[in-house]
Amino acid sequence: MKPVSVLLIGLGRVGSRFYEKFRELGESRVRLVGVCEIDERHPLLQRAREGSVRVYENFEEALAPSENPVDIILDTTNIPEVKARIRHRLEETGNHHTVLLPLVASYLLWHMAAPGEDLPENHVQPGY
Repeated sequence: MKPVSVLLIGLGRVGSRFYEKFRELGESRVRLVGVCEIDERHPLLQRAREGSVRVYENFEEALAPSENPVDIILDTTNIPEVKARIRHRLEETGNHHTVLLPLVASYLLWHMAAPGEDLPENHVQPGY
């Protein structure tokens, strides 16, 4: 089976956990094609670069049309404006392949990736 390609936006507590879990699953299952993080000093950024994961400061750059479109965008920022801008960018570029994972689906993944661990308080209310 073809691996699922994922773009991860945000490497906070939630995004970092997903990053680690995706790396554990391996490239044959989940191909982490990029991470977007505004904090250039984030400790996972160097690991991402060394592990052949592309690092973007700006998610709009990551969403540029490509011959190999991303299957899933996982936005862990919990910022409604970011989700709106992602939706707009997908629409304006005519990208009908990539799925922006709804926050409730991210919650489901969280419960699978971090069983028994509560979501951070700022991720409880999705704001959309």
